[in-house]
Amino acid sequence: MYPITFLLNTLLYLGYFYCLQRGENIFMDYITNCIDAGSDYCPCYLAETDDCLTCTHLQNRGFCDCSWSGVCIYQEYVWCGNKKKNFRQEVEGSIVEKKLIGEKGVLLKIKVSKTLARQLKNPGSFVFIRNPNKPPSFNVPMSIMYTDEFSGEIMVAIQVLGIKTKTLADLKEKVIVKGPFWNGILGLKHLKNSIEENVLVVARGIALAPTNLVVQYLLSKKNKVTFVVDPGKVGEIFIKDYLNHLNLRISEVNLRDEYGMKKVKNLIHSGDYKILFSGGADKLHKMLLEEINVSEKPIKFVSTNNHPLCCGEGICGSCISKTPDSSSVKMCKCQIDIESVLKKGDTNG
Repeated sequence: MYPITFLLNTLLYLGYFYCLQRGENIFMDYITNCIDAGSDYCPCYLAETDDCLTCTHLQNRGFCDCSWSGVCIYQEYVWCGNKKKNFRQEVEGSIVEKKLIGEKGVLLKIKVSKTLARQLKNPGSFVFIRNPNKPPSFNVPMSIMYTDEFSGEIMVAIQVLGIKTKTLADLKEKVIVKGPFWNGILGLKHLKNSIEENVLVVARGIALAPTNLVVQYLLSKKNKVTFVVDPGKVGEIFIKDYLNHLNLRISEVNLRDEYGMKKVKNLIHSGDYKILFSGGADKLHKMLLEEINVSEKPIKFVSTNNHPLCCGEGICGSCISKTPDSSSVKMCKCQIDIESVLKKGDTNG
């Protein structure tokens, strides 16, 4: 009896660690991690209503069963007097530079505090901005394209599409900024674990903005980057000035025609890439994921988070998405495998 039990347990753990190496988990199909866990903004409002995304005590389940390995969130909550920690504040930023890109694009360089600029230097960082003459309902999430923590400046790219972005195009001197937020990219753990690997980056249109920080981060960790870029509806590669001095291979294609996608598919099948980053609409994410599955290569997938974001704090529910097992995921805070979200068929961007 005991030898059989020992053998079964051994096989189970071997299978478990094999799946972990492949980036999978056999005990939970859709693992979510809160991007704010352990930060200056944790615990947040969700802890006060027993809706914490990580701590089981703060989910009113009465026991400790979290996978968080940092400072205990429940302990922090108790030390704060059973209340949330800091709340992200709105500040007034000064517009240092404004540049038009294409027919409906605007680049804004904004002067903020050095602290905020430093907090926004990692891939996936974003802020909410709005015209100072408009109410908070005009807040728009904008990915950080570039940040200078020494001068306290950030750069964002705006594609003018609707009511909110039209009011941003009229900005002249001041802009309201709220941040930092960090969940603009899904699959961040793969980027952080990448050292001296081959990485394929594919990006299109306004998604070139968040892609710039991704490329800079990958190169800082001695990765070899192949960058396939499509100007998209913006009409130009507006991050070119940040790429000219970098050691990477850049190919400009049209991802909407047969030749462009054929080139990307050939790279996936013939290249020895460990990570593929997709910057663009969910339609592009799906196409690249399908090609990875066809290739049967263990390529880790990272992508831009295209879900509608309204409050950024997990409160309003506008960003909630469903996984195939009908679990609700707050996409403004949760790091989750993008494939599990795309399987539901909902697309954004």
